[in-house]
Amino acid sequence: MHHLRYAFKNIFRNIFLSVSSVLIIGLLIFFVNILLFVIFSTDRFITSINDRISININFKDGYDNSQIRSKEFLSGVTLSFSGVQLDYISREDALVLLTSRNPDLATLIESDSNPLPNSVRLSNIDINQYESLNIFIGRFRDVLQYNQESLDKKLLDYKSQFERISSVVEMLHILQFAVYVLLGLFVFTVSIVIYMVIHNFVFFLQDEVRIIELVGGRPSFIYGPFILQWLIYASIATCISILIFLGILAVMKSQVLFEDFLPFLSDFSILFLSYAWFLIPIFSFIGAFSAFLASWKYIHSTIGE
Repeated sequence: MHHLRYAFKNIFRNIFLSVSSVLIIGLLIFFVNILLFVIFSTDRFITSINDRISININFKDGYDNSQIRSKEFLSGVTLSFSGVQLDYISREDALVLLTSRNPDLATLIESDSNPLPNSVRLSNIDINQYESLNIFIGRFRDVLQYNQESLDKKLLDYKSQFERISSVVEMLHILQFAVYVLLGLFVFTVSIVIYMVIHNFVFFLQDEVRIIELVGGRPSFIYGPFILQWLIYASIATCISILIFLGILAVMKSQVLFEDFLPFLSDFSILFLSYAWFLIPIFSFIGAFSAFLASWKYIHSTIGE
């Protein structure tokens, strides 16, 4: 109780420094929440990219889904790659689809001389399966359209889509890594700010600290109030930043502009609420540890001399 009373006494001794400290730490934690939102967004996009991008593979002329080799390819995709959705599109179905999308172009094609190939559309592919799927498709170059001029013997349609998917995912992983680095820098900055503020508090109260040491005060009575002081600062700052961030999410969900993102925002809000309150003990521990280091270092290196 004495430690807590002395901690509140320190807080109200310099109310301006206390308020500014809480605001600075709250702002930094608010940016941490934004970075967590970015990480969630990239994770969600990477996991759903298989729903956004489909792969179309054309059969060679004369091949459809009735030949043994074609059936082997179609069944192999279904059995070897769980979750992959396979849709066979015949020449006739392709013409109907072209007519619905581009009637003017479809009128140029006579029904009895349909130049469109039979094809297969692959979707709902897990991003980790693309490489193995690419190798599997390459085994059926005898029935699938193949680029004879390409030295690397890749499928004409699939190669460009695969490379495009790979480049997008690679950029997203780089973005994730950068966000994690920024997240670490923000947490480190919080520690530095706490360290410097407590350092200033100890400097401001160094005469009292000397007196406590001279009368034989226990070390816990010296360090305890500073540690409790920053436990209070960090708890208040974290609560404020969480409430503001949740308020912004609530406003975004209520706006028509973000109506298309409502399921995404709702999922993130639920996930954020499930772990957001863990930020309070985490940053409280960071604050307490930084406060202990700052007070211990200053007292032993400066006042101790």
